[in-house]
Amino acid sequence: MKTLNLDSEENSKLLTSDTLKYTHTYFGIHFGGTNSRGILAYADANWAPVYPSWPADKTSMPFELLPVLTITHPDGKSLELSENVAIDIFLAKQFGLHGNNAWEEALINSYYSHSNSMFFQETMFNYFWESAEKSDEERAKYLQKYLNETLPGWAKIHESNLVHNHSNGHYIGNRTTLADIRTTTLLAAIEELFGKESIASVINETKTPAIAKLRATIEGKPSYAAWIHSDVYKKLSAGSKDFVKQQHPEL
Repeated sequence: MKTLNLDSEENSKLLTSDTLKYTHTYFGIHFGGTNSRGILAYADANWAPVYPSWPADKTSMPFELLPVLTITHPDGKSLELSENVAIDIFLAKQFGLHGNNAWEEALINSYYSHSNSMFFQETMFNYFWESAEKSDEERAKYLQKYLNETLPGWAKIHESNLVHNHSNGHYIGNRTTLADIRTTTLLAAIEELFGKESIASVINETKTPAIAKLRATIEGKPSYAAWIHSDVYKKLSAGSKDFVKQQHPEL
């Protein structure tokens, strides 16, 4: 098992280079890797996805978990970082997608954390995994609760906050932050799980116009648009569908 490099002063200097290369190691699906990949794409970073051989590569990873971000300096030195939240916040700060002061950072982290919990806790744990071993009838009840209560509850909160910021396509001011990207990647990920039509019954331009505008704003950036229309992204979508069908053939 690798340990993380603790030489903060030297490493901070390395990170100031404008020619860093990034690799993002995660399975060949969206879901747990979707947001950090989205940040890298939005920032038009020099990056590439890496798909590990699992569990063979497990012991070579810090914390023996995925995802892992590797940052390589032109001189060949590299740094590794683990854990979704740590990676996302690091990348947001690295590419100017975080707050300009302590309060902005706190607000951005709040919106980001709520959407992150919506995916990992409410969607993947409370719905996807918890219902996977249930009967068809029970699965249907889980799905209806998610689409009729859980998702609308999240949408109500975020629509209200976006309207409070003048429905301009952003949570904070008039610029893109980590919070905007997390909401966009959350919506894309749950579409992979439930299908676009199911999600559109809750999140759409009529019911949630501010959320719809935020997503359109992020997906309208050329580097991000290129990513979500790329062959790599399409292969991840295909892998995601296979993954979902293994656990939930009904979806």
